[in-house]
Amino acid sequence: MSAPRLTVEGLQVGFGDGASRQRIIDGLDLRIEDGEAVALVGESGCGKSLTARAIAGLLPPHAWTEGRVVLGGLDLNTLPPARLRALRGEEIGFIFQDPISALNPLFTVGEQIAERLRWHGGLGRRAAWARAVALMEEVGIPDAAARARVYPHQLSGGMRQRIVIAIAIACDPSLLIADEPTTALDVTTQAQIMALIAASQRARRMALLLITHDLALVAQAVDRVLVMYAGQIVEALDVEALYGESGAGAKHPYTRALLCASPSGVPGAPLKGIPGAVVTPARYPVGCRFADRCRWADDDCRRAPIPLVDGVRCEAPDGGAPC
Repeated sequence: MSAPRLTVEGLQVGFGDGASRQRIIDGLDLRIEDGEAVALVGESGCGKSLTARAIAGLLPPHAWTEGRVVLGGLDLNTLPPARLRALRGEEIGFIFQDPISALNPLFTVGEQIAERLRWHGGLGRRAAWARAVALMEEVGIPDAAARARVYPHQLSGGMRQRIVIAIAIACDPSLLIADEPTTALDVTTQAQIMALIAASQRARRMALLLITHDLALVAQAVDRVLVMYAGQIVEALDVEALYGESGAGAKHPYTRALLCASPSGVPGAPLKGIPGAVVTPARYPVGCRFADRCRWADDDCRRAPIPLVDGVRCEAPDGGAPC
């Protein structure tokens, strides 16, 4: 059996040192096979984007990490900075959540795609430009030859995100990380962008890590779902188990609460919000980090850390429907 494309073991990420040292991501494990799509879901503040940046080696200088991140047999945490930068261009594609910040306002969008192809794909200037235009056509930008010569601010948000996707897939990476790729887009454009990412991932058989807080986005795009809360994975399950029979496969109280808080598509159906807010790293409790927001929590939940066993840290007692 071949090794996974991406393996993350015991990942810890934090900031500060000495007395101010603070752990945010706490012992995270995940693996993604070639051609597999995995979603990391949870509310804002759970550590999803920090995890994505840690995997890609994009953390700020004052952050610290522990654990292993292995891509295609290479331990990324042991690579020198120059080799890691090269690997990010060649083997890791990253789709950022804010395309206007990810793109350089001083260069045309075609130049920015072509630059990736020249530096990491080894193409000459003309070949890189021709390939950039072809990639723009592939991601659904009409009149690509003309639009390659415009600047980011001259395109809509959806078109800018398509350019970011073109840059990310330009060198046919083996791992694609999409960090909240539909932020600030309307519902129709969100669906188009997700369909584009899924089609690109399948066509290239890339491993995909999709970061999102929107459960509705993952149903048709991924194979497995990892539910994250307060820096920990609380449940891992196949997407069919998450959505089959109205979420009956979801076991953890937090996963169930996320399902209940998602729009059902039924007109007039009420949303059931999750009370409270995600606990901050400075207040991580000894026991279950979801206990203060959980309707089933008792004193035992708060006494000691809850381990991840068979893909879940805790099972809600009543079974059946999530709400």
